[in-house]
Parts: sequence; C-alpha cells; structure tokens
Amino acid sequence: MNAIHQFIQDYDSSKQAGRYQISALPTLNLGDDDFDLALCSHFLFLYSEHYDFPFHYQSILEMLRVSQEVRIFPLLTLMLQRSPYLEQVIQALSQAGYQAEVTRVEYELQKGGNEMLVIRK
Repeated sequence: MNAIHQFIQDYDSSKQAGRYQISALPTLNLGDDDFDLALCSHFLFLYSEHYDFPFHYQSILEMLRVSQEVRIFPLLTLMLQRSPYLEQVIQALSQAGYQAEVTRVEYELQKGGNEMLVIRK
C-alpha cells in the first residue's frame, strides 16, 4: 500500500517533468539499454487467455532490448493457474542466450502468486 501511495503522490509532478512515458508492448519507444531494470507487473502471463505466446515472447525481448534485466510478476493467469506460456518462454529465452529463472517472492496478492520470472542478458 505504501508503494501505491508513493506512486500516486509522485505521478502528477513527475509526469510533467517527463519521468513517465506512455508506450505499449510489444514495441516500446525507448532506446537500447536505456534502463538497468524493467518491471512488468500484472500484465504478461496474467492475461494469457487474451495474448498469445508470440505476444508474450516479443514483449519480453523488447523489454530486454531496453534493459539489462527484466522481472515479471505474477506468473499466474486470471484463473489463478500458472501461465501455459511460462515454460515455453523460459525455454525460448534460454535458447536465445538469456538467463531466465523463476524466483519466489514474499509478496502474494493472489493465492499462489508468489513467484516472478527474472531474466538477465
């Protein structure tokens, strides 16, 4: 809850200062390696019924283009099941030379949703 309140307090002034930018996966209007870390929260994997494997994979590759590390949370679908794309994504990323691993986290908003995918170049 603290993080939400901090974001809300920061948003208006930081948006005017240009710290927040609008962009949409799977194509980001950002430069290569602009960031050390890219976070995707409650979008990829959660909406597995709405977005197919190519969308997930292309989106992750795009986040890797703009950052050194990508973290995706949670790994569950809206039906509280592990995404059917998770293992396929991990395998494809590993074959492409990335290091991808599922890591347990303390935060659990959804029952069973206490894991994130960490991908490094």
